[in-house]
Amino acid sequence: MLQWLRAHLVPHRMWAISLVLLAIRLTLGVGLAVPGKAKLYTLAEKCAEDPLPDCEKDDATANCGPLRAAECKTQSQEKIAWFGGLTLLGHKGWKVPGGGKLHFALAALAEAGAGVALVLGAATRLAALPAIAVMAVAMATAHWDQFNRNFEFTQAPAFLYLLLALVLASFGPGALSLDGLWTRGGGSAKATKPARSAKSKK
Repeated sequence: MLQWLRAHLVPHRMWAISLVLLAIRLTLGVGLAVPGKAKLYTLAEKCAEDPLPDCEKDDATANCGPLRAAECKTQSQEKIAWFGGLTLLGHKGWKVPGGGKLHFALAALAEAGAGVALVLGAATRLAALPAIAVMAVAMATAHWDQFNRNFEFTQAPAFLYLLLALVLASFGPGALSLDGLWTRGGGSAKATKPARSAKSKK
């Protein structure tokens, strides 16, 4: 009976866990990479989406290029200024260190980089750490007012992403990942061979 369980149940269970971890990785990775890319556009004073979709329609002779560039620059400055106005734990005097632009840039790089790594399942546990940091800061700043008796903070996407990142940091990416392929391909087996041969000599 035990042999049957080991031969049939355990492998299926491990694949089921890997599928769940894959779903978590894709959800968190895409959820980080997309806004991270948008933030990188903002830092470059560009717009991820066209800010003036009806410009040519309203006036066929209008020079919409400079207007779009100016609108994107204004949007970028407003978003960065909003980040600069965030405070920690609801205290007005506790500003986020480094100012709005540095905070925004760090969030953009962390979200974009960690998002891509998590989708691929590459260095998953390490990639989960900046995701945890960004979401924890988001909960302590932008969503701090949602910590109330109604537990509104549980409805914030940042809280969900924080939980998903903690799961990946704890359990890894599963077999359906680059990390899993590396492990199955002998990336860790080579390190264990000398120890085994040493035991056999004894």
